[in-house]
Parts: sequence; structure tokens; C-alpha cells
Amino acid sequence: MKNTITGYTGLYGVVANPIKHSFSPMMHNTAFQTLGINDVYLAFEVTKDQLDDYITSVKTLPIKGYNISMPYKQDMMKYMDELTTQARLAKSINTVKNENGKLIGHITDGEGFVMACRDKGWGIAKHKIVVLGAGGAASAIIISLALAGAKEIVVYNRSDKPFIKELNEKLDCPITLKKIDQESIKEDLKDTYLLVNTTSVGMAPHPEGCIIESADMLPDGLKVADIIYNPKETKLLSYAKQRGLDYMNGERMIVYQGACSFKFWTGKDMPIHEVKVALGMEESE
Repeated sequence: MKNTITGYTGLYGVVANPIKHSFSPMMHNTAFQTLGINDVYLAFEVTKDQLDDYITSVKTLPIKGYNISMPYKQDMMKYMDELTTQARLAKSINTVKNENGKLIGHITDGEGFVMACRDKGWGIAKHKIVVLGAGGAASAIIISLALAGAKEIVVYNRSDKPFIKELNEKLDCPITLKKIDQESIKEDLKDTYLLVNTTSVGMAPHPEGCIIESADMLPDGLKVADIIYNPKETKLLSYAKQRGLDYMNGERMIVYQGACSFKFWTGKDMPIHEVKVALGMEESE
């Protein structure tokens, strides 16, 4: 690989804890190199009590933009000078653009998830969808599913989430919040097109976790998505596999939410094929 680092090379990154496992540096650096953009992208593993110092670094170095992963998608909002409409609705951000010291917060999780579904050949419009979890990624995904024309969204979460009521006031798609209950989930899944796990249950280092208690809760024809990508096959997806269902993990979403971040920063389309090749998701031509 040709070394193109110069004194003019710009800096991007991703901040979270932990984050060293992230696909994002490989993805964005591949895109920069493919398009001949003189920028690099690094992973910043930062503790919660270091966030103030991180923001100072963003403005001092300066870092041109960065992504945010768990657990800082809400914590980072207080540092923003401006939020996009999507970020205000979701009350969460995963992408920040630094415009001469002004930090603009955005959320690409939802748009990335919908693009991943389309890449998979799944439709959204006029379908019932069940979402497990109501955190930062979930809120963005719910909003994008509603805007993509979903007929109905049922959200299962362990605690109350007032933002669901707010979304019902602002979006045309009816969104219902229910407490996690196995019998209720099983009943809802009978006429559901797509089940989406947006929680961290089943993520490494605890891959044995699963909100769904058994494979027989998943009906024929159901599509199953888990936004976790480590491990590649969560227990939920192993249940889908046992039932012969169509399913996907979080890799596609990571690629497409990254593509949306890349566009937000640079104004350019990410070279998706080259990125998928770099991540081992496609063969090179």
C-alpha cells in the first residue's frame, strides 16, 4: 500500500469504550484510499470521565469528524453546537462533523439499517415490524422504519420510554411500546414481517444471551435481523438458522451507516464494493 500520509492529512475517528474491535477504521480508510482522499481514520478508546478532554482534542487537533458507539451516543449530545433533524428526533447521535470548531451531531444508524435491509432484498413498506430494545440505535432505526413506510412497529423494552409517545405524535406509523414478555412477543410475531434485535444481549463476550427464549417462537416466513456483528451469529440468529429463516447480522448495517457518515463528512459516496471486499463480505472482482 502506498504511503500517502503528509502534513496535510486530515483526521477522523470513532470514540467508544471498548472500540478496538471496530470495523470502522478499516472501512473508512479503505474508502479514503480508494477515492484518493488525504485523510485517515483511527479508533479512540475513551473512558466516560475523559469525554471533556476528548472534545478539547477534537477542536485542538482538529479532528474533522468522528463516529460514536456505545455507551456514548446520548452522553455526547451535550457537547454539540447543532443537531440534525434525525438526531433531534432520536435523541441520540453516532456521527459528528467539525465545521471550524462548530460540532454538528447526526445519527445514521436508522438510515444505515434500512439500506442494509434493501441490500438484503427485504421490503419495509406496509409491513409490521417488531423491535427488541429502545436505546439510541433503536430510536434511530424505529424512526427510519416509520419513514420508510412500515405499517406498524411494536417495540419491546424492559422500561418505559417516553420518546415513543413523542414519535407517535410526529410520525404517521403507529408505534406501540410493550414490556418484554415471552408470550406477548410470540403472539406479536405471528403476523410480523421483520424482527429486529437492537439490544446488546448476545454480544461478545456474552454470546449466550438472547431475549427470545426458543427457536419455536419464530414463525415461518419471518425475517430476522440482529444489529450485533460480534459474534457474527448470535443466539437469536442461530434460532433463525434452525428455523430456516432469512436473517442478517449487523455487518451490513455497519457498512451502510458508515456510508451515511462518510457522505455527511465528505459529500462523497462511499465505494461500497471495495469496503465490503476489505471487510471480507464480498470477493474482489
